[in-house]
Amino acid sequence: MKLTKFFLTTMLLAGLCGTIFAQSSNFGGNYTGYDPNELAELKAQVKELSDGMKKKQDKPDTSKGFTAKLGGRVFIDSVNFDGPNNDWGAAPHQSNILGLREARIAVSGEGYNIYDYKVEIGYEFGPTSGNQSVRLKDVNMGIKDVPWLDYVRVGHYKVESGMSYTASSRNTTAMERTTAVQVFSPGRRFGAGQTYYFSDDRVRWFNGVFAAKKMDDVKYVVDDNQGVILNSRFSFVPRYCRDGEDYLHLGGHYLYYQNADGGKFTWQSTPKIGGFGRASNWYSIEAVDAPNYHQGGLEMVRGCGPLAFSSELFAGSFGHGQSMYGGYVEGRWFLTGDCRVYDKKTGAPGNVKTKKNFDTYKECVSTRYGNEEVNSAKSWGALEMYTQWGFTDADRVYFHDAACRGGRTTDLTVGLNWYMNPNTRTMLEYVHSSGTNQGNYRASQDIYSASLRYFF
Repeated sequence: MKLTKFFLTTMLLAGLCGTIFAQSSNFGGNYTGYDPNELAELKAQVKELSDGMKKKQDKPDTSKGFTAKLGGRVFIDSVNFDGPNNDWGAAPHQSNILGLREARIAVSGEGYNIYDYKVEIGYEFGPTSGNQSVRLKDVNMGIKDVPWLDYVRVGHYKVESGMSYTASSRNTTAMERTTAVQVFSPGRRFGAGQTYYFSDDRVRWFNGVFAAKKMDDVKYVVDDNQGVILNSRFSFVPRYCRDGEDYLHLGGHYLYYQNADGGKFTWQSTPKIGGFGRASNWYSIEAVDAPNYHQGGLEMVRGCGPLAFSSELFAGSFGHGQSMYGGYVEGRWFLTGDCRVYDKKTGAPGNVKTKKNFDTYKECVSTRYGNEEVNSAKSWGALEMYTQWGFTDADRVYFHDAACRGGRTTDLTVGLNWYMNPNTRTMLEYVHSSGTNQGNYRASQDIYSASLRYFF
């Protein structure tokens, strides 16, 4: 480090001397002085060189071991339910909720130039039951640049059942993913997968095989038949401009689900925000005698600076004429001109890119009592409005000895996000959710929510 400082100092002195001598007609006289602009430019160049060398020295060396980076997230939610208004007793009353919805801690890093890993544990609360549990989230390791496979990952992570669920919850627009995404997403499973990247990472193709049984709570399953999930997702970006601010994303996925021991498939439908903690489900969909399940979906996003529009459609079949459908459309607009950038790694919209973060300072003002310091804001961050409409249709799915149909749900969401910075935001949201049970009985509910979310 001392040698580096000596080298930089020598360069600065040599530059000063060269500037002075170049502007004098001879060594002994007629010196007219040096140009301050040239000196300032030389200082800027030396500083840039010094900062670049310092960053290179501070960057951890991953060629001889693993690095570790600590991260996490905290969600604090307030949810107020109005209703439900229903003509059947299966839509239970929802109690208002205030509390710590989710807290996660994660360690991630790289090693030996080709490996990466992530270990994430979530501590989740059940406000209505008082239960608390620690759950496995992402616990996996990946290998880069594998011959014929590109990127390989093994461990506990998400089945890629669409764009919205594959993206991190820190990048979702609303407080929760729509009901359709919740119904058609199997969640995390233990498995192995590989991802191809083509055309400057604008084309992405994922293929994976997973165990069918969930292990979020029990950490392991003892069973001779674990079942299997085969999963493939393809996406490409025909338009990618301004470093991901202006883009068009198109894609689709396929999922084959072989249930363990030929058991029942169960999907739970909630009035969207009902996913918080242990809030009650409106109804469950159980397909009897359906050992296999096929699912497909299409996805699209058009982002153009502060404006964006996205949509997904899902279809699932249990065979024997039993099928269900779902989808959503979403529009969002940054009132402050900020935007979300596209994330090529996940094949989905990424985090918000703020022009200015929320910042405060103390300002001295003159009053009748003298000068006083008051709190002021330099900038206010980013403000985003959004709306969503989603639906699920399971009227062609029968359960309880074919006596009942799955029913339908729709939800309309309107909300406002205030991003104080890319890692902190507050949310205000209204949801109107409605549904039918057994094809005849109706219910509806209005939900008013607020949330504070930060990531580190």
